[in-house]
Amino acid sequence: MKILKSYQNKVEKNKKLILGVTVGGSSRLLDGQAKYFKELGYEVYLISQDHFKEPIFCQKEGIKHLPIKVVPDINPVMDVISLIQVIKQFRKVRPDVVNVGTPKMGLLGMIAAKMLGVKTRIYTCRGLRFETEKGIKRWILEKMEKYTVSLAHKVIYVSPSLKNAALKYGVSQPQKAYVIGEGSSNGVDTTAFKRETIDPDKRKELISKYQLENKLVIGFVGRVTQHKGAFELVESFEKIFEKYKETRLILMGHIKCEPDFENRFQSHPGIIHIPFQDDVPLYMSLFDIFVLPSWREGFPNVPIQAAAMGIPVIVSNATGCIDAVNDGVNGTIYQVKSQKELHDALEKYVEAPQLRTEHGKNGIEWAKRFTKEKIWNGIQKIYEL
Repeated sequence: MKILKSYQNKVEKNKKLILGVTVGGSSRLLDGQAKYFKELGYEVYLISQDHFKEPIFCQKEGIKHLPIKVVPDINPVMDVISLIQVIKQFRKVRPDVVNVGTPKMGLLGMIAAKMLGVKTRIYTCRGLRFETEKGIKRWILEKMEKYTVSLAHKVIYVSPSLKNAALKYGVSQPQKAYVIGEGSSNGVDTTAFKRETIDPDKRKELISKYQLENKLVIGFVGRVTQHKGAFELVESFEKIFEKYKETRLILMGHIKCEPDFENRFQSHPGIIHIPFQDDVPLYMSLFDIFVLPSWREGFPNVPIQAAAMGIPVIVSNATGCIDAVNDGVNGTIYQVKSQKELHDALEKYVEAPQLRTEHGKNGIEWAKRFTKEKIWNGIQKIYEL
C-alpha cells in the first residue's frame, strides 16, 4: 500500500485543476481544499450539478463553477447528456489535472478526461456503492467502478479498508492505488470541533429547547436510512430507554426511510429528530456518546469530528468505519448489522461515565491524525508524481 506523507510546494502559475462531484451540496466534501490549491497557484474549477449551493461554495473558495445537468442514479439517456456537457466544459477549460469523485462524476469525468487527453487524471474513490446493492444493479455498479479505475492515472482511496475492499472485489488496480496518511478524503478541521469554541449561550438554548437537562445523550449525524444503520440504532435505543429513562437519542440528518419507520422513531418519547444543521459542532456538543452504525462508508468524517470534541465513538466494522476509531482507546467497533452488539456497546458507555471520559479524552489526540493539511499535502504530492 502506498501511504503518502505531508508534502507542500508551490506549482507553476495558471496550472488548471478541475475538481468534481455529482449532486448539489456534495461540494462540502471539498471544503477548504479548493481554496488551498488556488493559493498554491492552481486555477481551480468545480464541475458538478447545476444547483444553488454550488455557486455559493465556489464564491467562498474563490473558484469557478462549471455547472452540468447530472443525476446520481443510473439513467442512460440523462447520463449521455451529462457526458456531453462534461466534455464541453473540459474542452473549454483544457485542464492539466482532473480530480473527480463519487461514482457518477468519477465515471463521466474520467471518460471525458481520457477523450481529451488530460495529462493527470485522478479518481478519488469515496466508497463502493455496490457493496450494499444486489442483482443487476450491483453488477452494473461494479463494472462502472472497474471502468472508471481503468481510465485513471491514479486512484485515491479515502481509507485503508476501502482500498482493501476494492482489491478484494476486483475493481482496483494495485499499481494505481493510493491512501493518504491514515485515511479521509478531505481531513477534519479539528480546530472547529473543540468544546471551548462552542457558544455556551447557544448550547444552553438547545438544551432547553430539546429538554436535555440532566439527560445522557446518544447522537447520530447522517441520513436516517437503512444503509446508515438507523434501524439497528433505533431498535437498540428502544431497549436502552426501557432500562435507562434519562437517556435520549438525537438523530440529526435528512430522513430517507419508509413512513412506518419514521413514525416509529418520531413518536418515541426518548428520540429527537433534528434536520441537518450547518453548525455541526454546536449540535454535536450536546452528545455524550456518538454512534455511526453504517453498513458501508469510504471514510466517515463524523466519528473524527466527535472524537475531536472529546466524545466516545461507536462504529460498525463496515468498510471505512473501521478506520475511523481506535478500538478500545477512543471508542468501540462492533459487528456491522448486529443489533445486539450495538446495544451492548451503548449500554457499556451508558453505565460507565469514567469510561466515557477516558475514551473521550483519548479521542482528542486520535483526531489530530486526520487534519485537513495532512490530506491536502498528500493530494498535491499525487498531482506532482
